[in-house]
Amino acid sequence: MQTWCERQGQVEIGVIEHEGNTFAALGATVVGRHVTGYTCLQPNGNIDLKTWCGQTMLSCRSKVVEEYHDGSLAMVFRLPRARFVVGYALAESGMLFRGELLTGCTDDEARDEARRLSEYWAERDAEDEEAWEGAA
Repeated sequence: MQTWCERQGQVEIGVIEHEGNTFAALGATVVGRHVTGYTCLQPNGNIDLKTWCGQTMLSCRSKVVEEYHDGSLAMVFRLPRARFVVGYALAESGMLFRGELLTGCTDDEARDEARRLSEYWAERDAEDEEAWEGAA
């Protein structure tokens, strides 16, 4: 098995070659205000965002706003000048993060938006899982 990444602007394509077949999927992306990456728990307890190939996308103060029963997280990454990346991670390390950039808001507004996005993505994930199980 061989894996590699290809970049097309701010879009990463993760590629896996296995038993003569090649599979490709979107990896980490930054498209407009939308950010997709992979969580990485650091020894100091901070969570960074990485690309599918393991490069650091975002390493700054992060805060778990809420942890849900399935292990998923509402998260806030605090940037300079009242900017935040907020969103939903499937777990604290090695899992998909989907979020967006917020500007000109307070800490409380960022936390509220992280919760709202988490609820939205949790509902989409549940719908996808239900459709997948129904197709089987």
